Amino acid sequence: MKRVAVFGLGRFGASVARTLNDEGVEVLAVDRDRRLADRLKDHATVAVAFDATERENLERFEVGHMDAVVVGIGDHFEASVMVTLLCKELGVAHVVCKALTADQAKVLTRIGADRVVQPEQQMGRWLAEDLLHDSVVNMVELPEGYSLARIRVREEWTGRTLSELRMLGDARLNLIQVHRQGEAADGEPLRIPLPDGDFRLQTGDVLDVIGENGILSTYESVGR
Repeated sequence: MKRVAVFGLGRFGASVARTLNDEGVEVLAVDRDRRLADRLKDHATVAVAFDATERENLERFEVGHMDAVVVGIGDHFEASVMVTLLCKELGVAHVVCKALTADQAKVLTRIGADRVVQPEQQMGRWLAEDLLHDSVVNMVELPEGYSLARIRVREEWTGRTLSELRMLGDARLNLIQVHRQGEAADGEPLRIPLPDGDFRLQTGDVLDVIGENGILSTYESVGR
């Protein structure tokens, strides 16, 4: 992923933009509030203030040519809907949206969002699960800004080997294990720790990975 636009530079959007920028991704950071955009000027390729609900502004900054877009306008739902629709109309292949409620998530999914995240809900669920499942991995202290996450295999990864995907180099993800549905003797997912480079991913595989929070937020998470 080489070019990403982030709309809405509150805590969530700013964190995503900063992390992607630190990893060498070309980031267009956008907010209506010039003060928020100015705070990101040293942490994005371009940080600019404009109204992203106006199609001509998106066209002027070639948003349709981005590899992905993150819509983090969680507190202005109508704007979030409009930006999502415009980005899909302009041909953006992967649009990730922030939602505050389950109802918002449903609407964003129906209008074409490829992934919808609810950061507060997801962090609360992960914390509760970590408290309930005292695993060694969860007790490992990761550097600030990094997390363990369980993500679903993307459609474009299906049928490809880990060597072909170069997950650590290209996706910046460190793979710990794969969960393969229904292949264990008891019908539970088969857990495959530290698979080698010839391992080929399948539809439905779930991956335990470690990565930077901003990068992890662009993937579809699965409850652990």
